[in-house]
Amino acid sequence: MRLRACERAEFERWLCQCREIYNSALHQRREAWRRECRSVRFAEQCRQLTDLRQEMEFFAVPVAIQQNALWRLSCAYESFFRRCKSGQVPGFPRFRSRHRYRSFTFPARSCNVIFGPQARASGLIKVPKLGRLRFRHHRFAVGTLREVTFFQDARQRWFVQLTCDVGEAPPKRTVRPDRVTGIDLGLTSFATLASGEEISNPRFYKRGHDALARAQRALSAKKRGSNSRRRARQRLARAHEHVRNQRLDFHRKTAKSLVERFDLIAHEDLNVKGLAGGMLAKSVHDVGWAQFLAILHCKAEEAGVHVIAVDPRGTTSTCSRCGHVEPKSLSQREHSCSMCGLAVGRDHNSALEVLARGLRAVPPSAAEASS
Repeated sequence: MRLRACERAEFERWLCQCREIYNSALHQRREAWRRECRSVRFAEQCRQLTDLRQEMEFFAVPVAIQQNALWRLSCAYESFFRRCKSGQVPGFPRFRSRHRYRSFTFPARSCNVIFGPQARASGLIKVPKLGRLRFRHHRFAVGTLREVTFFQDARQRWFVQLTCDVGEAPPKRTVRPDRVTGIDLGLTSFATLASGEEISNPRFYKRGHDALARAQRALSAKKRGSNSRRRARQRLARAHEHVRNQRLDFHRKTAKSLVERFDLIAHEDLNVKGLAGGMLAKSVHDVGWAQFLAILHCKAEEAGVHVIAVDPRGTTSTCSRCGHVEPKSLSQREHSCSMCGLAVGRDHNSALEVLARGLRAVPPSAAEASS
């Protein structure tokens, strides 16, 4: 966004107050339960916010973003209780520092968004209590606008994010036999398809490791609270952002290519969090499987492509031709079946087995259409 100094200062003040409201509301809920064993609800805190807005300091900030801070806390509590019931690690809501609260959200009715004549042009957005702001949009909004979120990145830049309701997903494509594939995700190669095609692993973090290390060393040598430390922190954030953007661009382009080429894509339902805690944690974080699969599912849903997650157990040791199970060590990169004689690469065999499991899980309507 293109913000003047006064607009940037106002956004900073709004963000600071939203964070204070969030932390104060969390403190109130914790103390009410500790002292009275009483739950404080979202509606009650909204009524208290109305009384608080009698003061000019709070009245000068749009009420929509103040209520949104309370709503975020309410959602955090709901997620906490949901995780408790499901047996997951609960993760109780915690207080937010200025580095962990970087956005505020308006409902669509509060903001008027005017797009420019073409993509990558300048548009205008009318913000309550601040007026019109200029922003650059990389594409036009599709569907019904629901929310407008302003967020600040680690380099102190402001962005606007529009959340839209695009309606129901398009119908799924007919699955044609020549347009199906299985994907075996790995570290040596980013992905191996059932056709034997390999997508190389770019290893962006490894390539940018030296620059990240220099920036980190420079930051650690600066005095805390100094301007030079602030500038060093921004240089480090810029280096991390470059690696993150490279990885995100690669994932998006790869997912788009697969969605355009295939009607059905099967992949392993990996426990990425568990793999990221092992001895290959740095490589797993670098390859970014979870982000890629999330993007793949999103683009496939938009295009009507079937994406099926299959059980990953035994995909490497099971022969894709005869089903014979033959365990392999991690160093064994070739598959050679002693029963049927199939000899292919280890990842290629796994991709074929993933595809076979995915085809067995095809929805009945698509299976009937393809037969």
